[in-house]
Amino acid sequence: MDWISIKVAKAAKAVVEQSLAVKPNEQVLIAADDDSDFAIVQALTAATRAVGAEPTVVIMPRRELAGGTATRIMAQALMGADVIISPTSTGLGFTEEFGRALKENGARGIVMTGMTSDLLTSGSSLANYDEVYKITKPLSDIMTSGKTIKVTSKAGSDFTASIDGVVAGCGASFAREPGQVSGFPSGESWQCPVPGTGEGVLVADGSAHMLGRLLEPISVRFAKGKAVEITGGPQAEELKRIIAPIENGDNLGELSIGTNPASGFSGNVTEDKKALGTSHFALGNSVVGGTVKADIHLDLLMMKPTIHVDGILLVEDGKVVYTG
Repeated sequence: MDWISIKVAKAAKAVVEQSLAVKPNEQVLIAADDDSDFAIVQALTAATRAVGAEPTVVIMPRRELAGGTATRIMAQALMGADVIISPTSTGLGFTEEFGRALKENGARGIVMTGMTSDLLTSGSSLANYDEVYKITKPLSDIMTSGKTIKVTSKAGSDFTASIDGVVAGCGASFAREPGQVSGFPSGESWQCPVPGTGEGVLVADGSAHMLGRLLEPISVRFAKGKAVEITGGPQAEELKRIIAPIENGDNLGELSIGTNPASGFSGNVTEDKKALGTSHFALGNSVVGGTVKADIHLDLLMMKPTIHVDGILLVEDGKVVYTG
Protein backbone atom coordinates (compact mmCIF):
# COMPACT_ATOMS: atom_id res chain seq x y z
CA MET A 1 0.00 0.00 0.00
CA ASP A 2 1.45 3.39 -1.00
CA TRP A 3 1.60 6.44 1.25
CA ILE A 4 -1.39 8.15 -0.39
CA SER A 5 -3.52 5.04 0.08
CA ILE A 6 -2.59 4.94 3.77
CA LYS A 7 -3.61 8.59 4.19
CA VAL A 8 -6.90 8.02 2.31
CA ALA A 9 -7.65 5.06 4.58
CA LYS A 10 -6.94 7.21 7.65
CA ALA A 11 -9.28 9.95 6.42
CA ALA A 12 -12.02 7.41 5.62
CA LYS A 13 -11.67 6.02 9.14
CA ALA A 14 -12.16 9.53 10.55
CA VAL A 15 -15.34 10.01 8.48
CA VAL A 16 -16.82 6.71 9.63
CA GLU A 17 -15.74 6.71 13.27
CA GLN A 18 -15.56 10.40 14.21
CA SER A 19 -17.83 12.35 11.87
CA LEU A 20 -20.63 9.77 11.79
CA ALA A 21 -19.92 7.56 14.82
CA VAL A 22 -21.11 4.55 12.82
CA LYS A 23 -22.25 1.68 15.04
CA PRO A 24 -22.17 -2.08 14.51
CA ASN A 25 -24.95 -3.48 12.29
CA GLU A 26 -25.96 -0.08 10.91
CA GLN A 27 -26.86 -0.01 7.23
CA VAL A 28 -24.42 2.37 5.51
CA LEU A 29 -24.98 3.55 1.95
CA ILE A 30 -21.90 4.71 0.06
CA ALA A 31 -23.57 6.68 -2.72
CA ALA A 32 -21.20 7.16 -5.64
CA ASP A 33 -21.35 7.94 -9.33
CA ASP A 34 -19.24 6.77 -12.24
CA ASP A 35 -16.89 9.74 -11.89
CA SER A 36 -16.23 9.27 -8.16
CA ASP A 37 -12.72 8.66 -6.87
CA PHE A 38 -12.96 4.91 -6.29
CA ALA A 39 -9.94 4.81 -4.01
CA ILE A 40 -12.12 6.82 -1.62
CA VAL A 41 -15.14 4.58 -2.19
CA GLN A 42 -13.05 1.51 -1.43
CA ALA A 43 -11.54 3.08 1.69
CA LEU A 44 -14.96 4.10 3.02
CA THR A 45 -16.25 0.57 2.43
CA ALA A 46 -13.36 -0.93 4.36
CA ALA A 47 -13.68 1.56 7.22
CA THR A 48 -17.41 0.82 7.52
CA ARG A 49 -16.82 -2.93 7.67
CA ALA A 50 -14.10 -2.41 10.25
CA VAL A 51 -16.60 -1.04 12.78
CA GLY A 52 -19.03 -3.90 12.23
CA ALA A 53 -21.55 -2.03 10.10
CA GLU A 54 -22.87 -3.19 6.73
CA PRO A 55 -21.84 -1.06 3.72
CA THR A 56 -23.66 -1.07 0.40
CA VAL A 57 -22.14 0.75 -2.56
CA VAL A 58 -24.49 2.15 -5.21
CA ILE A 59 -23.03 3.76 -8.34
CA MET A 60 -25.26 5.87 -10.56
CA PRO A 61 -24.41 7.81 -13.73
CA ARG A 62 -22.74 11.14 -13.11
CA ARG A 63 -25.17 14.05 -13.14
CA GLU A 64 -24.08 17.02 -15.21
CA LEU A 65 -25.52 19.45 -12.68
CA ALA A 66 -24.95 19.63 -8.94
CA GLY A 67 -28.31 18.71 -7.43
CA GLY A 68 -29.44 16.68 -10.44
CA THR A 69 -32.12 14.11 -9.59
CA ALA A 70 -30.95 10.75 -8.25
CA THR A 71 -31.78 7.59 -10.17
CA ARG A 72 -34.78 5.62 -8.91
CA ILE A 73 -32.49 2.89 -7.61
CA MET A 74 -30.34 5.42 -5.75
CA ALA A 75 -33.47 7.06 -4.32
CA GLN A 76 -34.62 3.71 -2.94
CA ALA A 77 -31.18 3.01 -1.51
CA LEU A 78 -31.14 6.37 0.26
CA MET A 79 -34.41 5.54 2.01
CA GLY A 80 -33.01 2.20 3.22
CA ALA A 81 -29.91 3.63 4.90
CA ASP A 82 -29.20 4.50 8.50
CA VAL A 83 -26.09 6.35 7.37
CA ILE A 84 -25.27 7.93 3.99
CA ILE A 85 -21.79 8.81 2.75
CA SER A 86 -21.83 10.54 -0.62
CA PRO A 87 -18.53 10.91 -2.52
CA THR A 88 -20.30 11.73 -5.80
CA SER A 89 -18.60 13.98 -8.35
CA THR A 90 -21.61 16.34 -8.38
CA GLY A 91 -23.88 17.21 -5.49
CA LEU A 92 -26.24 14.39 -4.49
CA GLY A 93 -26.62 16.02 -1.08
CA PHE A 94 -28.61 18.87 -2.61
CA THR A 95 -31.28 16.60 -4.06
CA GLU A 96 -34.83 16.13 -2.84
CA GLU A 97 -34.19 12.38 -2.54
CA PHE A 98 -31.28 12.88 -0.15
CA GLY A 99 -33.26 15.36 1.92
CA ARG A 100 -36.21 12.98 2.19
CA ALA A 101 -33.97 10.24 3.56
CA LEU A 102 -32.83 12.59 6.33
CA LYS A 103 -36.23 14.03 7.15
CA GLU A 104 -38.51 11.04 6.73
CA ASN A 105 -36.20 8.15 7.51
CA GLY A 106 -33.94 9.73 10.11
CA ALA A 107 -30.77 8.92 8.20
CA ARG A 108 -27.65 10.95 8.91
CA GLY A 109 -25.14 11.82 6.27
CA ILE A 110 -21.74 13.10 5.26
CA VAL A 111 -21.44 14.70 1.82
CA MET A 112 -18.05 14.51 0.06
CA THR A 113 -18.92 16.07 -3.30
CA GLY A 114 -16.08 16.22 -5.81
CA MET A 115 -13.66 14.68 -3.34
CA THR A 116 -10.36 13.35 -4.67
CA SER A 117 -7.61 11.48 -2.89
CA ASP A 118 -5.41 14.58 -3.06
CA LEU A 119 -8.05 16.80 -1.45
CA LEU A 120 -8.90 14.19 1.16
CA THR A 121 -5.31 14.04 2.35
CA SER A 122 -4.55 17.77 2.52
CA GLY A 123 -5.99 21.18 3.40
CA SER A 124 -9.32 21.34 5.22
CA SER A 125 -9.52 17.56 5.61
CA LEU A 126 -6.66 17.77 8.12
CA ALA A 127 -8.34 20.34 10.38
CA ASN A 128 -8.96 19.92 14.08
CA TYR A 129 -12.74 19.74 13.86
CA ASP A 130 -13.27 20.50 17.53
CA GLU A 131 -11.65 23.87 16.79
CA VAL A 132 -13.71 24.28 13.62
CA TYR A 133 -16.84 23.71 15.70
CA LYS A 134 -15.79 26.40 18.19
CA ILE A 135 -15.52 28.92 15.34
CA THR A 136 -18.69 27.81 13.54
CA LYS A 137 -21.17 27.47 16.40
CA PRO A 138 -21.27 31.17 17.49
CA LEU A 139 -21.76 32.24 13.86
CA SER A 140 -24.56 29.72 13.35
CA ASP A 141 -26.23 30.84 16.57
CA ILE A 142 -26.29 34.53 15.69
CA MET A 143 -27.38 33.79 12.12
CA THR A 144 -30.24 31.70 13.54
CA SER A 145 -31.36 34.40 15.97
CA GLY A 146 -30.85 37.28 13.54
CA LYS A 147 -33.35 38.97 11.26
CA THR A 148 -31.27 40.61 8.52
CA ILE A 149 -27.94 39.76 6.90
CA LYS A 150 -25.86 42.29 4.96
CA VAL A 151 -22.88 41.44 2.73
CA THR A 152 -20.47 43.96 1.26
CA SER A 153 -16.99 43.66 -0.24
CA LYS A 154 -14.27 45.66 -1.93
CA ALA A 155 -15.00 43.53 -5.01
CA GLY A 156 -18.43 45.19 -5.25
CA SER A 157 -20.88 43.15 -3.20
CA ASP A 158 -23.69 45.15 -1.61
CA PHE A 159 -26.54 42.87 -0.58
CA THR A 160 -29.20 42.43 2.10
CA ALA A 161 -31.73 39.68 2.84
CA SER A 162 -34.03 38.51 5.59
CA ILE A 163 -32.94 35.53 7.67
CA ASP A 164 -35.77 35.91 10.15
CA GLY A 165 -36.86 32.51 11.46
CA VAL A 166 -34.31 30.53 9.43
CA VAL A 167 -32.11 28.05 11.32
CA ALA A 168 -28.46 28.20 10.29
CA GLY A 169 -26.47 24.97 10.00
CA CYS A 170 -23.30 24.31 11.93
CA GLY A 171 -21.07 22.52 9.43
CA ALA A 172 -18.16 21.02 11.33
CA SER A 173 -18.08 17.50 9.83
CA PHE A 174 -20.24 15.99 12.57
CA ALA A 175 -23.47 14.11 11.78
CA ARG A 176 -24.05 11.79 14.70
CA GLU A 177 -27.76 12.18 15.34
CA PRO A 178 -30.78 11.20 13.17
CA GLY A 179 -31.46 13.76 10.44
CA GLN A 180 -28.11 15.50 10.72
CA VAL A 181 -25.96 16.19 7.67
CA SER A 182 -22.59 17.81 7.17
CA GLY A 183 -19.79 17.83 4.66
CA PHE A 184 -16.33 16.34 4.83
CA PRO A 185 -14.19 18.24 4.73
CA SER A 186 -16.31 20.94 6.30
CA GLY A 187 -16.23 24.27 8.01
CA GLU A 188 -19.15 26.56 7.32
CA SER A 189 -22.09 28.23 8.93
CA TRP A 190 -24.69 27.71 6.23
CA GLN A 191 -28.09 29.25 5.80
CA CYS A 192 -30.78 29.95 3.21
CA PRO A 193 -32.13 33.52 3.31
CA VAL A 194 -35.92 33.82 3.36
CA PRO A 195 -37.05 33.17 -0.24
CA GLY A 196 -37.98 36.32 -2.12
CA THR A 197 -36.06 38.72 0.15
CA GLY A 198 -32.54 38.99 -1.30
CA GLU A 199 -31.78 42.42 -2.79
CA GLY A 200 -28.58 43.81 -4.26
CA VAL A 201 -25.34 42.49 -5.72
CA LEU A 202 -23.06 39.61 -4.75
CA VAL A 203 -19.68 39.41 -6.49
CA ALA A 204 -17.95 36.02 -6.69
CA ASP A 205 -14.19 36.24 -7.12
CA GLY A 206 -12.90 32.82 -6.07
CA SER A 207 -14.25 29.63 -7.63
CA ALA A 208 -17.59 28.05 -8.49
CA HIS A 209 -19.26 24.72 -9.13
CA MET A 210 -18.98 23.71 -12.80
CA LEU A 211 -16.77 26.73 -13.55
CA GLY A 212 -13.69 26.08 -11.41
CA ARG A 213 -11.31 28.93 -10.64
CA LEU A 214 -12.90 32.23 -11.66
CA LEU A 215 -10.73 34.05 -14.16
CA GLU A 216 -12.54 37.31 -13.48
CA PRO A 217 -15.23 38.28 -10.96
CA ILE A 218 -18.84 37.33 -11.62
CA SER A 219 -21.40 39.88 -10.46
CA VAL A 220 -24.93 38.63 -9.71
CA ARG A 221 -27.68 41.17 -9.08
CA PHE A 222 -30.68 39.94 -7.10
CA ALA A 223 -34.22 41.26 -6.83
CA LYS A 224 -36.72 39.54 -4.55
CA GLY A 225 -34.34 36.61 -4.10
CA LYS A 226 -33.87 35.95 -7.82
CA ALA A 227 -30.78 36.52 -9.96
CA VAL A 228 -31.90 39.11 -12.51
CA GLU A 229 -28.53 40.06 -14.00
CA ILE A 230 -25.22 38.18 -14.29
CA THR A 231 -22.12 39.90 -15.67
CA GLY A 232 -18.38 39.24 -15.77
CA GLY A 233 -16.98 37.74 -18.94
CA PRO A 234 -17.05 34.27 -20.51
CA GLN A 235 -17.59 32.37 -17.26
CA ALA A 236 -20.53 34.61 -16.41
CA GLU A 237 -22.01 33.79 -19.81
CA GLU A 238 -21.47 30.09 -19.12
CA LEU A 239 -23.23 30.47 -15.75
CA LYS A 240 -26.22 32.05 -17.46
CA ARG A 241 -26.28 29.22 -19.99
CA ILE A 242 -26.22 26.61 -17.23
CA ILE A 243 -29.07 27.99 -15.13
CA ALA A 244 -31.30 29.36 -17.92
CA PRO A 245 -33.24 26.16 -18.73
CA ILE A 246 -33.64 25.09 -15.09
CA GLU A 247 -36.78 25.98 -13.17
CA ASN A 248 -35.74 28.10 -10.17
CA GLY A 249 -32.12 27.99 -11.31
CA ASP A 250 -32.01 31.73 -10.59
CA ASN A 251 -33.09 31.31 -6.95
CA LEU A 252 -30.76 32.37 -4.12
CA GLY A 253 -30.53 29.04 -2.34
CA GLU A 254 -27.72 29.65 0.16
CA LEU A 255 -25.55 32.30 1.81
CA SER A 256 -22.86 30.90 4.08
CA ILE A 257 -19.61 31.69 5.92
CA GLY A 258 -16.43 29.57 5.72
CA THR A 259 -14.95 28.56 9.07
CA ASN A 260 -12.05 26.13 8.48
CA PRO A 261 -8.57 27.56 9.20
CA ALA A 262 -6.90 24.62 7.41
CA SER A 263 -8.65 25.20 4.10
CA GLY A 264 -6.69 26.74 1.25
CA PHE A 265 -7.55 27.90 -2.26
CA SER A 266 -7.31 25.24 -4.96
CA GLY A 267 -9.84 26.29 -7.57
CA ASN A 268 -12.14 23.49 -6.39
CA VAL A 269 -15.06 25.17 -4.65
CA THR A 270 -15.69 22.11 -2.47
CA GLU A 271 -12.39 22.89 -0.73
CA ASP A 272 -12.30 26.65 -1.23
CA LYS A 273 -15.67 27.51 0.31
CA LYS A 274 -14.58 26.14 3.69
CA ALA A 275 -11.74 28.68 4.02
CA LEU A 276 -12.00 30.81 7.14
CA GLY A 277 -13.58 34.20 6.45
CA THR A 278 -14.84 33.49 2.95
CA SER A 279 -18.50 33.41 2.01
CA HIS A 280 -20.36 31.58 -0.71
CA PHE A 281 -23.78 31.88 -2.20
CA ALA A 282 -25.66 29.38 -4.34
CA LEU A 283 -28.04 29.57 -7.24
CA GLY A 284 -30.83 26.99 -7.47
CA ASN A 285 -32.02 24.52 -4.87
CA SER A 286 -32.32 25.79 -1.31
CA VAL A 287 -30.19 24.29 1.43
CA VAL A 288 -32.02 23.04 4.51
CA GLY A 289 -34.12 25.90 5.86
CA GLY A 290 -35.28 27.00 2.43
CA THR A 291 -38.26 25.81 0.45
CA VAL A 292 -37.37 26.39 -3.21
CA LYS A 293 -36.64 23.27 -5.28
CA ALA A 294 -34.44 23.16 -8.36
CA ASP A 295 -32.40 20.55 -10.23
CA ILE A 296 -29.18 22.44 -9.55
CA HIS A 297 -27.29 23.92 -6.61
CA LEU A 298 -24.32 25.93 -7.85
CA ASP A 299 -21.98 27.53 -5.29
CA LEU A 300 -20.02 30.71 -6.02
CA LEU A 301 -17.25 31.88 -3.70
CA MET A 302 -16.56 35.39 -2.38
CA MET A 303 -13.00 35.64 -1.05
CA LYS A 304 -13.00 38.66 1.29
CA PRO A 305 -16.54 39.64 2.28
CA THR A 306 -17.70 41.84 5.12
CA ILE A 307 -20.81 40.45 6.79
CA HIS A 308 -23.18 41.94 9.37
CA VAL A 309 -26.22 40.37 11.04
CA ASP A 310 -28.60 42.92 12.55
CA GLY A 311 -25.74 45.43 12.50
CA ILE A 312 -23.33 43.11 14.36
CA LEU A 313 -20.04 42.57 12.53
CA LEU A 314 -19.29 38.88 11.92
CA VAL A 315 -16.68 39.00 9.15
CA GLU A 316 -14.54 41.97 8.14
CA ASP A 317 -12.75 41.91 4.80
CA GLY A 318 -12.33 38.13 4.93
CA LYS A 319 -11.52 37.83 8.65
CA VAL A 320 -13.94 36.29 11.17
CA VAL A 321 -14.20 38.73 14.09
CA TYR A 322 -17.31 37.45 15.87
CA THR A 323 -16.72 34.89 18.62
CA GLY A 324 -20.04 35.02 20.48
